[in-house]
Amino acid sequence: MAKKVKLGDILQVLTSQGVAYAQVTHKNPEYGFLIRVFPGFYNQQPVDFSTVVNSEPQFSAFFVIQSAVNQGLLTVVGNVPVPERLQVFPTFRSRAGGPGGSLWLWNGNELSRLERALNSEEQKYPTRGIISAPLLVERIEKNYKSQTHEVW
Repeated sequence: MAKKVKLGDILQVLTSQGVAYAQVTHKNPEYGFLIRVFPGFYNQQPVDFSTVVNSEPQFSAFFVIQSAVNQGLLTVVGNVPVPERLQVFPTFRSRAGGPGGSLWLWNGNELSRLERALNSEEQKYPTRGIISAPLLVERIEKNYKSQTHEVW
């Protein structure tokens, strides 16, 4: 029986380039668990995960963690307090209607339509949606960052 995922859990993600780590920082009623993926690959497990979570996240994403842990795709390897700066729920961006469609910002509660293009700060917001395990690994391996991802 797999462990029940909770906030603060550290997830070990195995990739073709090495082991990466993420932290569970929020749970949303609609999207489930939000993880912050931290940059870098590790040859050995850190003694203290606080040092890992104090770095700037590479990206944030909603992910079906409990299912992935139950299937053995990810392993919970520790639990540390969520750093204060990551306790704030991030604003997400999305696009409706495909390329050229309307842009939306979502703060976890309210959805706002933009009547303009995203500014440089908004371009860094994560994209709204739940990602799959293969996409999680691909994004880690390819050094994905939100600002390089165009919302559809």
